Amino acid sequence: MTDQANLAGNPLVYASPLIQERRRRILKETRRLIAQKGLANFSVRELCQHADIAQRTLYNHFSSKERAAAIAIKEAFDEIRYHVHFKTEATTIEGMIDRAIAINTRNLRAKNYALAVVTIYFSPSTSDDVWEVLQKMGTSGITVLLESLAASGQIAPWADIEEVALTFSNTSFAIINEWCLGRLSDAAYIRRIVDALLLLLCGTCQGEARETAKRILEGIRQTGALPDFPKPTYRFKADAADQELAG
Repeated sequence: MTDQANLAGNPLVYASPLIQERRRRILKETRRLIAQKGLANFSVRELCQHADIAQRTLYNHFSSKERAAAIAIKEAFDEIRYHVHFKTEATTIEGMIDRAIAINTRNLRAKNYALAVVTIYFSPSTSDDVWEVLQKMGTSGITVLLESLAASGQIAPWADIEEVALTFSNTSFAIINEWCLGRLSDAAYIRRIVDALLLLLCGTCQGEARETAKRILEGIRQTGALPDFPKPTYRFKADAADQELAG
């Protein structure tokens, strides 16, 4: 069984311990090389040498370097998200802003990871299943918020939650891409992400949620400062490559 049929990163139930260990080693070295060099600056041959495998083994497991990279980054993202504890609630607008700031601030210290994600996401050669994995990374947080707001009647009846979440994901990846290309400063990048979130919420929310989004956006415009939240706590143990992504 290959990860081509297991792109969500679920355990390979029927794989032997040897195959599982080989898979973990490939993904670990993929993350390490992305962190050190960037996706474009190492070859399949180099990755296989670091992982101590034959090239055909990589292709048997993942089909391509890009597929291995997408899975490696998603697994690191899921691991970090599980071990990061925020002081704000994920089902609130403030909580979503808190998470957006924290996640994208970590990107400042892991630019090669961010560049790898947007390179794969926007590449015309990326397969649909790989693209959907990265898309899920981009929509997961805001979907939690939108579903909570919808349950309390604070989403406009014409708004489709899935489409709104996808719009935010696509917009966020586009902003990250601009930053990776040097078209946005670090501060402008984080500010643009928060602006995109609040503008989207102002357009799709109603009632108290809309007023909250509008109030926060007006505050940013007046002061030029983003909202400040208590720092999240990290209970995370990983190798150096994943620590870079964790910040």
